[in-house]
Amino acid sequence: MMAGSGIPYWYPYINYMSLGPYLGKNPIRCYTEGTLINRRYRVESRLGYGSYATVFKVCDSFDNDAIYAAKVARKIDDNNGYFGKEVGVLEKCVGLVHWPQMKTHFETPSYRIIILSLEGESMSAVLGRKPNKFFTNQNCLRISYALTTALHSLHRIGYVHRDLHHDNVMLKKVGEELVVRVIDLGQSTPSHPRQKCDFHAYSTSYHVLIGKEYCERDDLVSSIYLIADVAGAQIFDTEKYSLIDAKKRFHESPSSFFSGEEKWMSQLISIFDKMDCDQKNSDMAPIWTIYKHAIPEVSPTSPIQFKEVCCGVVMVD
Repeated sequence: MMAGSGIPYWYPYINYMSLGPYLGKNPIRCYTEGTLINRRYRVESRLGYGSYATVFKVCDSFDNDAIYAAKVARKIDDNNGYFGKEVGVLEKCVGLVHWPQMKTHFETPSYRIIILSLEGESMSAVLGRKPNKFFTNQNCLRISYALTTALHSLHRIGYVHRDLHHDNVMLKKVGEELVVRVIDLGQSTPSHPRQKCDFHAYSTSYHVLIGKEYCERDDLVSSIYLIADVAGAQIFDTEKYSLIDAKKRFHESPSSFFSGEEKWMSQLISIFDKMDCDQKNSDMAPIWTIYKHAIPEVSPTSPIQFKEVCCGVVMVD
């Protein structure tokens, strides 16, 4: 989904890279099953598409058919330089465990292409299998901790994500564990100089909505919006209030929107709201302390609880 589109971040899962199929562009159709990209990457299937790119599952015929994602953008559609921005931040993310790893990037006469690691299923896809559409409080804690860790690692290399929602947070089975990954860095920018952003999405931080410059705080605030939603907490009453007014009410008294066992989320949002965007390196110690003591006898680093249904398809508690 494009940041600032106004489409709620719980919009039904359709594609791997959350490229926003509602944006009205046609997918790239020249690469069909069995065709080769750059005479090397064999297309297995199309995973999704949007206004900026189409994503394919591919096998590397030069590397024992190793599986990757190929993000393919028409040059004529990349008017805002998303390809170059994404390549730049992916180069900085080499070795960061929570982020896609870029194998290579190249251009053809008509397309710009990034080959990168596949990173599991989106949170919305996994939630879609649950009758109640919620995760347990314990799993919400584990996912939130991993997400905060991921964002902190991105912030430490000098970037903000700016487009955090259900379809950009992935759950990937690695060995016997389920791990959190964050994808789609096309909207990412360097943290400095700060920028004001004309974003109005459901996932957009309240601070950005009221005209403040985007900073690390706003990625973290968006992460709590997401976690609150998958926990089943109704934090925005948009039936009675506009989105901006609903967010204002939430930020004025976050503790009133969570049950007792979920109070750790309100504690986090209160700390995030007070973060000083003039500082390049925020003190994360209070945040880690909240995670550590959030739920008695539950470590935020303990494994996410899930069951494998079949063939890598998982059901998360």
